[in-house]
Amino acid sequence: MENRLHPTDYEEGRPPKRPYHENRLVTQLKKPAVFIPLLLTLAFLVILLFINSSKNTQLSEAREQAAQEREAIVTQANQRVSENTTYFLRTLMIPFSWSVRSAMLSRNMEQVDQYLYAFVQEPRFELVLLADNSGKIISTTNQKYKGELFADHFQSSLLQAESITLDTSDSTSIKVAAPIMGLNSKLGTLYTVYTPDKPITADGE
Repeated sequence: MENRLHPTDYEEGRPPKRPYHENRLVTQLKKPAVFIPLLLTLAFLVILLFINSSKNTQLSEAREQAAQEREAIVTQANQRVSENTTYFLRTLMIPFSWSVRSAMLSRNMEQVDQYLYAFVQEPRFELVLLADNSGKIISTTNQKYKGELFADHFQSSLLQAESITLDTSDSTSIKVAAPIMGLNSKLGTLYTVYTPDKPITADGE
């Protein structure tokens, strides 16, 4: 078999090199019987990789969408619970404040104390107290506040409430203030602290 010349042997001004022998592996790969099956195999592998990558991407997107939908449902559920709790507290305070008002107009503070102690027995109510028109606490379910100024322990602006007011700035408790109105003037403010249920989380904890 005649030896083929190396391509550089034809370059002008350069001495001829040793005969050029093509790599046996390259020679085998150039044969159709080897090259075509190999090409098909590579193409098949590329297609498999593409399909697998596409599947993983779709699964990831589906999981992300499911997580977002679950988060939206949880948010809506918590909002509904919060709205129901607010409605419950407002509704409950109306007859309670009227009962306290009636006892105050009768100057029956013993009856006021009984109302407060009965009310705090309800689930999740931590504290119930009554401050007079000057801001002094005159009845309370926690005796450490008796005779103290409301503003020294609680948000003083609640004493100015002209209607039932809820403070939800603290997620661990809801403060409710209800004004007690007399025939011609304000008698005082009824104040309660309520502990709501913990918010629902996406993982159910």
